[in-house]
Amino acid sequence: MPHLNYQETIKLLGLPTTAFVIAFGIFYGAQVDFSVAAAIFHLEGDHWSLTDHWLLSDVLHSGSRFVNNIVIASLFCFWLYKIFGFEGNQERKIAMTKLVLSLVLSFSLIALIKRWIPAECPWDLLQFGGDQPFIGLLEVRPLEMHPTQCFPAGHASIGYVWVALYFYFLPVSIMKARTGLLVGLTLGLILGAVQQLRGAHFVSHDLTTLWLCWSVSCLVYWLYPNRK
Repeated sequence: MPHLNYQETIKLLGLPTTAFVIAFGIFYGAQVDFSVAAAIFHLEGDHWSLTDHWLLSDVLHSGSRFVNNIVIASLFCFWLYKIFGFEGNQERKIAMTKLVLSLVLSFSLIALIKRWIPAECPWDLLQFGGDQPFIGLLEVRPLEMHPTQCFPAGHASIGYVWVALYFYFLPVSIMKARTGLLVGLTLGLILGAVQQLRGAHFVSHDLTTLWLCWSVSCLVYWLYPNRK
C-alpha cells in the first residue's frame, strides 16, 4: 500500500495549515466573523428567526446528528467484523483502521478543545440579541461568566470528519480520494452553514474544525504503520 513520505505529508499538511492560518486571521483576527454574522442577523430581522426552524433545527441539526450516530456505529461494527475476521485483505483492514481512528480522534479532539477553550456563539453576544460580551479565545474571562462551548464547531465536524475518506481511498484511486474529500467538504459546508444561519457559530469556528479534521486524518495516515 502506498504511503505518504515526509515531503508529501508536508505538502498535504503544510499547505492547508498555511491556508487555515491566513483564513483564520481574516475571519477571527480581522473580525470578518462579525460582519458575516451581522449580515445574517439583519437578514433574519435582527433576531435569529431560524434558530428553531424545523428544517434547520429538527432535520439538519438533530436529524443529521442521529443519522451520523447510526453511520458511525455501523462503520465501527463493520470494522470490528473485519478486524476479528479470519479472512480479508490485510491492507484494506489497515486502511479501515486508519479511517476509524481518524474519525474517533477528530471527534474527540474537537470535543476536548470545546471544553478547554470557552467561547460564545453569536446568539450569546450582546450585539446579536444575547446577554454576554465578546471575550477573545486567549483572553482572561471573568469568573462569573458562564462557560460556553462554541469553539470549534461541533456540528460541522459531522461533515468535515469525512475528509478522512480522501486518505482511505488514496492508495486505491486518486479520483475516489478526491470524491471522498468532496463528500466531506460538502457535508461540512452544509452543516456549518446551518449553524451559522441559526446563530450558533462563526465562520472561524468551522474553519478550525475543518483544519483539525484534515490534520488528524493526514497524521494518522502518515504515522500509522502500513503493515502489522
